[in-house]
Amino acid sequence: MLTASVGAIGDFACWGVAFSVLWIVLTIWLLWLFGLAIAVWTLRVAQFFSYRMPQVTARPLEPATAAVGVIVPIKGSDADTQGNLEALLQQNYANYRLIFVVQSADDPVCQLLDILVCKQPQRVMVVVAGNAKHRGQKVHNQLAGVAATTSADGILAFMDADAHPDPNWLHALVQPLHYGPHIGATTGYRFYVPAQPTGANHILCLLNAMVGSFLGPYRRAVAWGGSMAIRREDFFNYGVYDAWQGALSDDFALTWQVKKASRRKIHFVPQCLVASRASFNAASLREFVVRQLRITRICSLRLWLAALCGALLYLFTLLGSWAFAIAGLVAHTTWWPWCIAVFICLYTLSILRGIMLLLAARRLLPMHWLAIRPAARWFIFGIPLAQLFMLTALLQAGFGRILIWRGIRYRMRSRSQTQVLGPVERAQA
Repeated sequence: MLTASVGAIGDFACWGVAFSVLWIVLTIWLLWLFGLAIAVWTLRVAQFFSYRMPQVTARPLEPATAAVGVIVPIKGSDADTQGNLEALLQQNYANYRLIFVVQSADDPVCQLLDILVCKQPQRVMVVVAGNAKHRGQKVHNQLAGVAATTSADGILAFMDADAHPDPNWLHALVQPLHYGPHIGATTGYRFYVPAQPTGANHILCLLNAMVGSFLGPYRRAVAWGGSMAIRREDFFNYGVYDAWQGALSDDFALTWQVKKASRRKIHFVPQCLVASRASFNAASLREFVVRQLRITRICSLRLWLAALCGALLYLFTLLGSWAFAIAGLVAHTTWWPWCIAVFICLYTLSILRGIMLLLAARRLLPMHWLAIRPAARWFIFGIPLAQLFMLTALLQAGFGRILIWRGIRYRMRSRSQTQVLGPVERAQA
């Protein structure tokens, strides 16, 4: 009797172990299949970005005549600054003025700005914002620029000084605001062009293209502070002005307020994809990406979690299928070819996605193709490494609220609350 009971317990335990193993195996395969499905979707997104966006950019621009105040926060200068400023002066748009905002009148870039004022005093003005106390310095400068506008400026456009806009940039950016009130704001995006053919610059170029491909006619479109426009009255009515009072991130705050305003949409304008020179080393690249992702976590936890889960699922599917295939091959099992098939399918989808992103770069930024082309190997074969880099950066960004931006240390308490800790040197003293 006792022997029979022990045997029954043993059989039950064996069935329990078998069921647990089966459950684990099924879960792994379901995750792998989900990972492949996500890879197919991201390939479709990249294909849309590669084919549909160039078609949109080829359309002739419709008339747009509203007066625009272009606000450009600027700090310091480099070899590209003068060319970027000249590009802003050469916009194919009649009714606009440029409002450059500096933190201090002692900034060396003021010498260049004074030359522009002398050239076109009716179009260019310079505003000194002073030091920020309760918000990011960039947002502080932008608010000072907004204060320099009047009701005659029907539209406010914001531009980063390190971007080089196309002559039709401003016209394309403001045109969709004439479609109707359902368009709450418009946005472009940057495309990093490697200044030198280094691994850090190429991986940033790839990461940037991967993120940029998700912009489009979707509800998930978000504004990018380096190239965005909004009606001046909406800037105040939607609460953007109030949200910026304590903000560090201009674009996340604007996105949040616009989307809260009766489901207004943010319209992505592919003609406003602007080139920015990427000149990073490994350390500065990690610092930059972690800072951006930390801001994302604090401003939009859901978006940060989606990126984290996406990177985890991709790497779990890719590396897990490879590891199981090796283990199955060593153990002489019959299922290892299926694992290899999962690995090959996912990597093939990654290669195709990289090719689509590369085609998008060539079609949308033909003037910069020679600088982007050396990154082709990273685009085609490097998405797994880019995902690994992104995962480690996401994990690092998951902790802490202190970040350094343009030599100033901040503690970001929330989307609308920022504590200025002071210059880096003073904070470290």
